[in-house]
Amino acid sequence: MPDLRVNGLTFERGIEDIAYARKETGSGHLPERQNLPPSSEGVTAQLAQLLDKPGVGTFLQDALRPEIANRELLTPVGFSRSLADALASLTAAAEQGGADSRALNRAVRLLKEETGLRELVAMYRSALYQG
Repeated sequence: MPDLRVNGLTFERGIEDIAYARKETGSGHLPERQNLPPSSEGVTAQLAQLLDKPGVGTFLQDALRPEIANRELLTPVGFSRSLADALASLTAAAEQGGADSRALNRAVRLLKEETGLRELVAMYRSALYQG
């Protein structure tokens, strides 16, 4: 078997000897060891991060986060199209009348106001782009 020695390390036995570096005198050494109290800064945040269990706040935040099945709704064009479809559906339902016609008319009015504000913002934005 070949002799595989690398700086005193043999692979079949482990470390053969230990060489110590010279101690340097001067300001390059570490200060004397002291018993210092643990820092209160950042310990709480790390401990909370390690031990944080889901509580009521996390549960409520997860429950209130909407689940989006159609990711196209997140694009401006898809959202505008869906908003227009919702306005058309609510207008048709409000025209049919019934017990909920008052609430439906209010929803139609609010959606028309919202679409009007969106059109106004688009007009102002295009005026800013034109200079």
